[in-house]
This record gives sequence, C-alpha cells and structure tokens, in this order.
Amino acid sequence: MAITIRTRARILYGVVVLIGFSLGLNVVLIYQNSRSIEINQQVLAHAEQAKLATLDLIRNLHLMDLALRGYALTGQEAQRAATDSAKWNHPRIIKRIRTALQAQGFPDINRLDSVQTLLTSYFAMADTMLTLTHEKKLDEFLALLRANRGYNVWFACKTFSDEVTAYETTVVATANEAIQAALHKSYILQFLIFILATPSLAYLAITTVKAFRLTDDLREVQLEKNKLLQATNEELDRQVKEKTKDLFAQNEAIKTHNTQLLLQQDEIRKAHETIAQQANQIEKKNKELAQEVENQTDYLRIANQELIEQNSRLQQFTYIISHNLRAPLARLKGLANLMEYAQMQNEKESLYQKMVKSARDMDEVIQDLSMILNIQRQNTLTRSEVILGNTLQKVLLTLEDEIAEVKAEVVYEASNEKIISVAPYVESIIYNLLSNAIKYRSPHRPLKIELKTFRTDSWICLKICDNGLGIDLARHGHELFNLYKRFHLHVEGKGLGLYLVKTEMDAIGGKIEVESDPSTGTCFILYFNTPQT
Repeated sequence: MAITIRTRARILYGVVVLIGFSLGLNVVLIYQNSRSIEINQQVLAHAEQAKLATLDLIRNLHLMDLALRGYALTGQEAQRAATDSAKWNHPRIIKRIRTALQAQGFPDINRLDSVQTLLTSYFAMADTMLTLTHEKKLDEFLALLRANRGYNVWFACKTFSDEVTAYETTVVATANEAIQAALHKSYILQFLIFILATPSLAYLAITTVKAFRLTDDLREVQLEKNKLLQATNEELDRQVKEKTKDLFAQNEAIKTHNTQLLLQQDEIRKAHETIAQQANQIEKKNKELAQEVENQTDYLRIANQELIEQNSRLQQFTYIISHNLRAPLARLKGLANLMEYAQMQNEKESLYQKMVKSARDMDEVIQDLSMILNIQRQNTLTRSEVILGNTLQKVLLTLEDEIAEVKAEVVYEASNEKIISVAPYVESIIYNLLSNAIKYRSPHRPLKIELKTFRTDSWICLKICDNGLGIDLARHGHELFNLYKRFHLHVEGKGLGLYLVKTEMDAIGGKIEVESDPSTGTCFILYFNTPQT
C-alpha cells in the first residue's frame, strides 16, 4: 500500500512539473515573439517616417520654388513668408530623415549629406533671388532663374526619395515576414502545450478524486482520535485545577513579600529624589556661574572691539592730521616765505590767491574732521521712532531735480516700517547713497535705482541698488569705507561719503553690507534696529 501511494505521488509531482515547465517555456517564447513583433513594428514605423519625410523634402522644395516665383510676379509678402516657412522646415525635415535612416542602418547615408548640400546651396541662391526681386534687379533675377538649378536639385531629391522608398519597401517586406514567422511559432507552441496539458490535466483530475475519497476515510479516523483526546483533556483539566490551588497559595505568600519590597523601594526612591534635587540645585548654580562668565566675556569682547575701533579711528585721524593738514600748512608756509621776497604786485596777488586756497583746503579738512567727531559722539544722540518710508520720500524729493536731469528710473517697493534711530543720520545715510548712485552712474546704460524694505530676525532692512559703475570688491573691499578713499577718479569727489555712511550706521547701532560688481552695479543693505530692540 505504501509503495502504491509513493508511486502515485511521484507521478503527480511529475505531471505538475511538466505542466509548469510547459507554461514557463510558453511565457518565455511569448515574450520573445512579442519583442520580435514590437521591434519589427518599430522598423515599420521608421520606414513609413523615412518615406514620408523624403516626400516632405520634395514638397518643401516645390513650396520654395513656387513661393519664389510668386513673390517675383506679385511682390506679395505672403509669398515671401512661404519662402521663410520652406527655409525653416528644411533642416527639420533633413533631421527627421537622418534619424529614421540611422535607426534602420541605411547603407548609403552619405547620399543624404550630398542632397543636404545641394538643398542648402539652392536655398542660398533663393535668398539671393529674393534680394534681387526686392531690389527690383529683375535682369539678374531672370538670369539666375534661367540657369534652372532648381531642376537639378529636384532631380537629386527625387532620385534619393526613390532609393529610400525602394530600400524601405525591402525593409517593410522583411519586417512583415519576421512578424508572420513569430506569429507562426507562437501558434505551434500553443498547440504543443495543448497536446501536453490535456492528458496531464485529465490524470490530475482522476488523482484528485481519489485523494478526496482518501480524505474522507482519514476524517473518520480523526473523529475517533478526537474523542480519545477529549477524555484525556478532561483528566488533565482536573489535575491542572488542583495544581492551580497550590500555586494560588504560593502567590499569596509572594504578594506579601513583594509589598515589603515595594515599601523599601519607595524609601530608596525618596532618597534618590532628594539627591536629584540637590544635584539640580548644583547644576543650576553651575549654569548661573557659566552664564555670568559668558556675560563678562561678551562684555570684555565688546569693550575690546570698541577699543579696536577707537584705535582705528585714532589712526585715521593721525593720518589725516599728518597728511591732509600738513600738505596745506606746508604750502601756506612756503607761500608766506615767497611773499616776503616778492616785489611785483601781480606776483604778490598770485601768491595771495594761492595762500587763500591753501587756507580754504585746510579749513575744509578741519570741517570734515569736526563733522566726523560730531557723528561719533554716540552718548549725545537722541534716538526716536523714524518712519523709513517717509524718510525715503523726503530724500527722493530733495534729489528730484538730479534724478530728472539724468532720467533715472526709480523702482520703489518700500513700506512704512518703523525703526528706532536718529532721524538726521538716517536721512544723511540715504541721501549719500542715492547721490552716489546718481554721481557714479554708468555711461553705457540708463540709470535704474531700486529701493526695497524687508525684515529679518531682529532687523528692519533697506536695500538700495543701482546699475552704475560698481566697485571691484576683490581689490577694494578692505578699504571701501576708509576716509578720503576714491575708486572712480574721473568723477569729482572727496572720498568722504561712504566713510560718513559707515560712521553714521555705527553711531546708531546698525550695520551695512555691500554687494558690487563693475559689470552690474552696486547694492547696499542697511540694517536698522526695530522698535522692540
């Protein structure tokens, strides 16, 4: 009996494997046939595209020839537009033909290059004929027309089109044969699978019926076993209940012991909480000390920075006094010495005028220094709420004539943001930057000034951009805000404006950033304190 069941199982497994193998083979071959059909259909599509494109090439040539003749006869712009359309279509048609033929491996692709050369030459001649027609040079136009070069180009295109059509006809026939062969293989494979699967499935059905009968017999045997197991389970259940009573008594004893352990754990937890509170207090003290150290460090860093800035300003003033004041004083002294020896009245008047100019130069330097010192007295500044939009409008009104004179375009996107600052300083800063934009405008493009306000995390910003001469920051960025520093010597100025802007921004607690390029212009971004600061 055991041998018979094993044999049947092996036969059944063999049938299943045979059917599975046949179906798998069918899937593989169907995929291969589908790919073959898909590839050949693509070949057919490329062939059709190539034939249509060569016909389009001839039609486009006809369009050019007819439009050229029509324009020569009528002079209508519609005919000339048709020639433009033919010239526009020409490279695109050539590209479609080349793509289709290269995809099929056309053996004589150089013929397309020859045809393209002929067509390009013809279209160039057509442009010449259009120009002659437009200029009323009809004799020269007729001479080119009688040369009849268009026929040679048409004949070359027609010959190439016939060659492509003949080649594509062969390609289409080969592709159709391949598709039919793939379909024929698929039909044969389906028939073979049917021949193999039909007896296999019949045997499988017979075996399944026998298995169902055997299952019924096994179900009856299983019912008998279940009855025996039920009786055994009832006996085990009784024994489990007895064991459960014993375990319950043991659990009660364990609960009592656990209660004692919980009390001990609660005492330990309270001790830990006390230790944690003490640790938190120590940590809090440490943080307070660290914060105090950090605050002191920040204070010292700020004080050190202020000392550095003061030292820098002192160095600048030393330079001004030693250089800018010494020169006019030396000239004044030299002129005074010359005045003692001068005898002619006109010579004395000339020396007197030079002495006056030297004195005025020295007075101008002293006035600049006085103005800078006045700005740097930060402790005497009166700060108030300033509406940025109103200040911008006021400065634009002040510079209205200068803006109109240079025909500048002002793009205004500023809102009425409120800042805490010194109103005269804010007005002076904006005035200096706008007047610089006008003064240093580019001679190669109309001046455009853009004004825009926006907010950052803790600042209210004003961005002033122009498309003027710009500054090479790679060369001059480190000395951009130095006193009496100029970057465009062909424009009159003293080099004081940007220094005043930086000094006034520092005085009101703001900051300034610069973006500049000689080819595009300059942007200044001003950062002002907000009312909450």
